[in-house]
Formats: sequence, structure tokens, C-alpha cells
Amino acid sequence: MTLIKWAHRPTLSLFNEIDKMFNIDYVSDFDYDYYKPKFEVLDIDDAYILRGDFPGISKKDVNIEISDSVLTISGERKNDYQDRKDSYNSSGSSYGKFTKSFNLPDDIEENKINAKMKNGVLSLEIPRMAPVKPDVKKISIK
Repeated sequence: MTLIKWAHRPTLSLFNEIDKMFNIDYVSDFDYDYYKPKFEVLDIDDAYILRGDFPGISKKDVNIEISDSVLTISGERKNDYQDRKDSYNSSGSSYGKFTKSFNLPDDIEENKINAKMKNGVLSLEIPRMAPVKPDVKKISIK
């Protein structure tokens, strides 16, 4: 039996090409003075967990603020070698200022948000309010 190597060839479509155009990350592709950290949001039973990757960034270079139910994380990833006269052979790293905002849901407790940073990973625990149970009263029929 002869095996034939399969090569995936996506169906060409105008819609696929337009989608590709809108999915390009122009900021990170063309602006080298802008750092774009990656985030994930986990929805667990009693809290939301927000984690962001900040390699080489200390916690003093990260600001976290809440205003009008919007959580904003901002800061700067600094290039310690930028002022050196040596030239780079190659660099895939990006440096610069960053900012990311998240709309917070109504069921959180803003005053109890806990943030910590360990090994370049920022982790925020955003606790939820206890669900309000409706007060149900039994009405007897006479």
C-alpha cells in the first residue's frame, strides 16, 4: 500500500481573505515601541481570574486601576540594552508602553480584588458577590 502525503489547501474565498485583513495585529507588526502582553480570563465558581504574561517586567512597572467598572492594566517593558552601541543580530522581542482595559461585570466585589506577580505572570483574583437568593413567602389559600 502506498501512502500519499496530504497537504492542507484551504478553500480560497473572498470572505477568508477579508477576515485575514481584519485579524492582522497592526500594532505589534508595525509599531516597535509598543509592547502587547497576552491575557487570559478564567471564570471559576466564586471569582474571575485574570492572568497576563509580563516577561522581564517588574511589578513596579505595572499599574492597575479601576474606574467606572473598567479595569485598566498599563505600564512599560523597558529595553535595558537600547542605549548600547552594540548592534542586534536579531531580535524578536518588543518593548515599550502598554495598556489593556477590561469591562468588569456587575457581580464583582471591587474592594476585594487581589493582585500578585510571580515569575513574570500577573494574576488578579476578582471575587464575585454572593448570589442574592429571593425571599420566597408561602401564601396559604383559605
